[in-house]
Amino acid sequence: MKHIPHVVVGAPWSGEELTLSPIQWRHLTKVLRKNRGDPVTYTDGLGTRGAGRLGNQSVVRGEEIEVPRPSNLTIAAAPPASKDRQRFLVEKLAELGVAKLIWLDTQHGKDRVAAPSKVFGWVLAAVEQSQGSWLMEISPSLVRITDLEGVVGICHPGGVADPGAPDVVVIGPEGGLADDEIPIDSVVWDLGPTILRVETAAVVAASRILG
Repeated sequence: MKHIPHVVVGAPWSGEELTLSPIQWRHLTKVLRKNRGDPVTYTDGLGTRGAGRLGNQSVVRGEEIEVPRPSNLTIAAAPPASKDRQRFLVEKLAELGVAKLIWLDTQHGKDRVAAPSKVFGWVLAAVEQSQGSWLMEISPSLVRITDLEGVVGICHPGGVADPGAPDVVVIGPEGGLADDEIPIDSVVWDLGPTILRVETAAVVAASRILG
């Protein structure tokens, strides 16, 4: 079956055609070698998904449906040290269908996070690649564990094997969380016998929760 490209076109939508960005148009026509009239799927990143045709630097709209959000899971993670590792974490969680990523402010962690515009670009590319219909939300600033809401599951050695269904899964920094950073009422979850990198732990935890 011939590959049908997928693009994110921000809302609100109006008219019979949706304008593509120069980068999207260049990728479709130069990299993927698509022509006007070729089929393309599209989404607003908020659950609306359509099947249309490639126009003149645009998508000619076709049948559209509403797609439920795949999950309401939030991952709260200390930023990995390098931008490449941050990108890996963002892209993989977006591909898995995680609803929100919160960057954590921790005692042993780093506080340098890629610019919001760059992070949004990673999310956009991941959703287009994975044919998703929802963009993952990213916190604009670092948040402390004590400010997280809902049932919190903290990935930390010595915890339980099954955390149940937490609203937020916390991944600490490579130096680990300090004892006084772990709320008393949180569920501590042990991911296994080895110590995982932040981005690996985040993907493993999300995969297990989302099944």
